Amino acid sequence: MNAKRIALTLLVLMVVSINASAATTVIVQIAKNADINSIAASLGGTILDSISGDSTYLLSIPSMPGTLPPGVLSMTVDTPLVLPRFRGAGLSVAANAGALPWYANQPAFQLINAPSARGKSTGRGVIVADVDARVDVSHPALRGHLTTGYDFIGNTDLKTRTGATLEQSTASFLDQSTASFLDQSTASFLDQSTASFLDQSTASFLDQSTASFLDQSTASFLEAGTAGHGHATMVAGIIAALAPDALIMPLRAFDDNGIGDAFQVAKAIRYAVRNGAQVINLSLGLTSDAAEVRSAINFAIANNVAVVAAGGNNNSSQPHYPAALPNVIGAAATDLHDLKASFSDFGQSVFVAAPGVEIITAYPGGYAVGSGTSFSSAIVAAEVALIRSLTTNGIYDAVAASAVNIDVVNPAYAGQLGYGRIDLLAAVSSMPQRTSAIPQGRASRNFDRYIVRFSPGSGKADRAVAAGQAGASVRFNYDIVESIAIEAPPQALQGLARNPNVIEIVPDQAVFASQAAVDSTGSFAGGSSGSGGGTGQVTPSGITRVGTPNTGSDGFGVGVAIMDSGIDFVNTDLAPASQTFSAFGGTCQDDNGHGTAVAGLVAALNNTTGIVGVAPKSTLYCVKVLDSAAVGSDSNIIAGLDWINKNWNLVTPNIRVVNMSLGRAGTISDNSSYRTAIQALYNKGIVIVTAAGNDATVTVTQRVPMAYPEVLNVASTTALKGTTACKSQAAIVADSASYFTTDGKFDLISKIGITISAPGEDSENINSACGVTSVGMLTTNRGSGTVRASGSSVSAPLVSGVVARLMQKGNSGVENIRSILRSTASQLGTAPIDSRLSGYTFDGEREGIAKPP
Repeated sequence: MNAKRIALTLLVLMVVSINASAATTVIVQIAKNADINSIAASLGGTILDSISGDSTYLLSIPSMPGTLPPGVLSMTVDTPLVLPRFRGAGLSVAANAGALPWYANQPAFQLINAPSARGKSTGRGVIVADVDARVDVSHPALRGHLTTGYDFIGNTDLKTRTGATLEQSTASFLDQSTASFLDQSTASFLDQSTASFLDQSTASFLDQSTASFLDQSTASFLEAGTAGHGHATMVAGIIAALAPDALIMPLRAFDDNGIGDAFQVAKAIRYAVRNGAQVINLSLGLTSDAAEVRSAINFAIANNVAVVAAGGNNNSSQPHYPAALPNVIGAAATDLHDLKASFSDFGQSVFVAAPGVEIITAYPGGYAVGSGTSFSSAIVAAEVALIRSLTTNGIYDAVAASAVNIDVVNPAYAGQLGYGRIDLLAAVSSMPQRTSAIPQGRASRNFDRYIVRFSPGSGKADRAVAAGQAGASVRFNYDIVESIAIEAPPQALQGLARNPNVIEIVPDQAVFASQAAVDSTGSFAGGSSGSGGGTGQVTPSGITRVGTPNTGSDGFGVGVAIMDSGIDFVNTDLAPASQTFSAFGGTCQDDNGHGTAVAGLVAALNNTTGIVGVAPKSTLYCVKVLDSAAVGSDSNIIAGLDWINKNWNLVTPNIRVVNMSLGRAGTISDNSSYRTAIQALYNKGIVIVTAAGNDATVTVTQRVPMAYPEVLNVASTTALKGTTACKSQAAIVADSASYFTTDGKFDLISKIGITISAPGEDSENINSACGVTSVGMLTTNRGSGTVRASGSSVSAPLVSGVVARLMQKGNSGVENIRSILRSTASQLGTAPIDSRLSGYTFDGEREGIAKPP
């Protein structure tokens, strides 16, 4: 079997290095009646630890066996991770003793209405377990806020794990004489020169006579003696300030060198549940989905315990675990202006956002300021404690329903910051009444939703019966693949897993529109209007660049399906067909604007208003798979592909092109049902054009459906030369690789990579500070008029229109179309031109700009 390597980190903006070991430490789950001692002996190993009541053990063995010994259900590698030292700003404060820490009314907490919320709930009666490193139990800010915890590491080697109960009355974890403040060269922490809320002239939060940053010349950035030092105290300090009457259960799963592993985290979670915690905070992260942690979290949820986790500090949409797991409240970080923190992850891992930039909190021996989703997670955990103190029902709903939508100030991340930034007062003032703490979220958080694949030949009726017998409800029962999409509790999954006809069960992952940076005139999300371009028709710059339509080359007779948020049937510049599909039921009317913008670039009519599309005589078919926030799911996408597969040749003109300006983080093999559905259309000769994505830190091999060889990926470029106000930088020229585009060199054998590039924005301008901003391309707006937006979402429909024009000329076959696009491209071998921000075209290939016949 393949060994799974798990990396675990405390999230305060850090870099990692792996500690090597001669022996292999593995997590072993055994059958009910199996003997772990015999199994360990057969492997030549030693039992290091166990999880009570879970038949799960930690073993040290010489090497991974080729086959599993009898009685072993699973075996995965448990790889420790060494945390680096980190940096932060220390505070010298003369604080008064009291139940409420002096920093409890800091600006970040005022933003979320924490002071007012305390008038309605203080978290009394709630225990919040924090799985973390060593906490300073004698810290003044934590006195009276801690309850009995447990040390899963002890004072010995990491792998000994004898454990020791931690009492509040015991001595401080850390000797105050050796404590020092944070050190991390990569962190962007609060600087006194930029911290206006600490300036007495602009705010009264801190009196400069009693609080100031330590003088940098003497102690501002002191070296930390140990890598794991301070993190748990900082997290606990936040919870104590926001939920002052809740009790914090410190569970030490990281040693003083910052080393932890998935096994100890899972063990700590189960301990928390069995010892009365109602909330569990996980300000940590794993690089992959660890089965043992997932199982422990499911155990917590089944026992009505809410789980909160840090969303990740990689500025990426890649799934971050455990935040990305169903039933976990993942927290993104925002600043005092509700802007996404530069480091914060977004997308699937995010349920809500919370302040996570320059947070003041306790620190061993004093106080400090730090940034990271670790602190956002702690804030959300405190919010959950406030709610849980008032009710046992509807916890997740209260968090979601009370959040403030911040998409308008984060247009590049619209729909990818969960339900928005939390508001503690709103959360405790109005709580939906439900019968359990298990949430039922919108499409962006598909709690308890899965896609189940059956063996070939399994009929739809048999699949439905199997789901019903297991206790699952069927959302979609597909024809295109032997799969169903379900909603199910954990016990239903266990029943389905035992069904001999079930070959795969995977989470129903969230899918997002491929949105990117927009200029001040508008964005895809929210339908913001931009300049209408006057009273006459305008040809968008990207269409001029690839080639304006003309008689005989305008897409006539070709159907193009727009898989998106719908199409606006009111906008007179669009004429979609009456045959439509919505994965949500009801109308295919666009309630977001993204789909309308995409549709216009393909086929806006050649009339006297609005814009003209690349293929204005092609016919648009609306396939709605994204909701009003431009968010959907794998199950929605497969349902849309299923409808196209059944109807492509029943409509006139036939659907021969599909535009998918959407996607998610993932790999080619993470959902076989999804890829099989794509392959079904590919085998019919239907060309699927996909937006590569707007995350320059990854390649298309790390995104779905872009990782599939059956699709045509389109990367983004500039259509026009930009302007510059920077004395040291020349203007960015046309055909430059967009600074945000995802890329990936095309492989002639696997067929995976970027097929072609096309404009995804008008231009990129350089301001006087030498920063780069995107100027969006004009397209159709929901309701009426036009809007400007940029991103690979814009690039893909231009290529879909080009493909329609190629088909109009008699060309067919997916690979033939791909070959024509690549061989006839404009500026082949020259464009995309180097991106000013990246220093190159990312993948080094200059595939050229799409050109119609």
